[in-house]
Amino acid sequence: MRNIVSALLLSSVSGLALANNGQFVIAKHELGTSLATTQYSYVPVEIHADSSGKNYTTLSGAYASYVQEIDGKHGLHYRHWLSEVKAELTAAGYQINLECTEQCSTKPYRAKIDDNFRYEGLYKVAYTSANKNQFGYLTAVKGSADQQEAVIVFAKQGYKDELLLAYEQISSTPMPSAGVKIDNNFTIKPMDFSQLKPAEKDANGAVDHPMLTRFPGSYLVWSSRNDFEPYPLITGPYKKKIPTKTVEGKVTTLNYRIDKRVGPYAVHKNYMNALLDNDFQIIFECSAATCGNMLLRDNLKNTVFAKNHKSDIYNMGEKSHYYLFTAEKQTPQGKIYASMYSFQTSGKYEVEFVADIIEEKAVSQADLNIDSDSLTKEIAAKGSVSLYGIEFDFNKHTIKESSTPQLNEIADFLKKQDQITLYVVGHTDNKGAFDYNQGLAQKRAAEVVKVLTQNYQIKPSRLHPVGVGPVAPKAANDSDSNMQKNRRVELVLKSPLAI
Repeated sequence: MRNIVSALLLSSVSGLALANNGQFVIAKHELGTSLATTQYSYVPVEIHADSSGKNYTTLSGAYASYVQEIDGKHGLHYRHWLSEVKAELTAAGYQINLECTEQCSTKPYRAKIDDNFRYEGLYKVAYTSANKNQFGYLTAVKGSADQQEAVIVFAKQGYKDELLLAYEQISSTPMPSAGVKIDNNFTIKPMDFSQLKPAEKDANGAVDHPMLTRFPGSYLVWSSRNDFEPYPLITGPYKKKIPTKTVEGKVTTLNYRIDKRVGPYAVHKNYMNALLDNDFQIIFECSAATCGNMLLRDNLKNTVFAKNHKSDIYNMGEKSHYYLFTAEKQTPQGKIYASMYSFQTSGKYEVEFVADIIEEKAVSQADLNIDSDSLTKEIAAKGSVSLYGIEFDFNKHTIKESSTPQLNEIADFLKKQDQITLYVVGHTDNKGAFDYNQGLAQKRAAEVVKVLTQNYQIKPSRLHPVGVGPVAPKAANDSDSNMQKNRRVELVLKSPLAI
């Protein structure tokens, strides 16, 4: 095996001079291929203070590093190279603070490199994937407490017997002056939002909500209104589950774009403060890092609202740049809820502001209930009748109190027409999985039968529950009003064949 002493060139000049002149205490190997070279005029570096590998001291000054690869055909071994480096450094007055050449762990070496500027200059030596007894390292220090120099080296044998070398040097020096000056007359001037102008016109058909004033210079790219829908209002951070409160009512969604110079936080604070000034209470507030990863995506998926949000909620994770809050306000007409977030992909792009405003209200039952005489006429004419006056809790088969008037009419009809039997059929829209919808429809039909038999003393043999889910729609599932037509309970004549 070749002796490599001739390949090591030890310089006697200071580390600062070496760094500034592109030189190194331990020169690059003459047989090596350079993989990376890094130099900084002044940085802090934590080096090993003793042989424990756990204690560190910080040197600030000129820094230089390189990574080399030497082909396996030259027969150079990492232990021999480290041994020669140690000998040359010791002869030059360096003290070895830390050394390991066999049975080593990479932890002492990498502890202050990972997640540090040093990683970018050293990762090509692949220290994270070093095999046991195929690598080693050392830290050597020279000088007094006021003026110190350090050399840190790592050597690894590759799987083709190539030798990989990582070298660093740091010399503690006063920070060099860059001639930076401060203008004492400078004053910070806040951005005048009132002077902002919209970059584009509003999208066709997009309109504001009367409650909400636009941010200066913003424009609408989309707006939508759902007359009556359940909305999953976020009440806490996403951990294993998303804490939500289901609120029902008219939902307005607004998608604005705002000048990129404003930034999402200024938009977030302005709207949140505006709501606080108008008697809203904040329910929950978070930034991307604290909201929980993919909060918006997972909260809105499988809802009608996902398509109404024109921001990329499917890629808004914990490392994105956005802020969100939810709020509520009690009014004489009912509660108003708000869910708002501001997002910016990067400083090159506009701020995206999305607001969902939910005006809580109940569906009027006056036009939904069908009286017993009308039930008789409908079934006699068509063999079936669709009922919209029977309501259930969201995603459940629990019948709401508001359904009592319609149940009263059904019971009255059955008592007047005591010779007939019926199929009680549950229908849903097509949102969500088929099996889930079909199962929910079956449970709801069964619940109607249960209430009629237990509360109104209708014989169970006269009623047969059937859940068909989304397979028999009244209308296309392309709008909220059409989907509402499809969510129904239907009474279908079982016997006799006609009345």
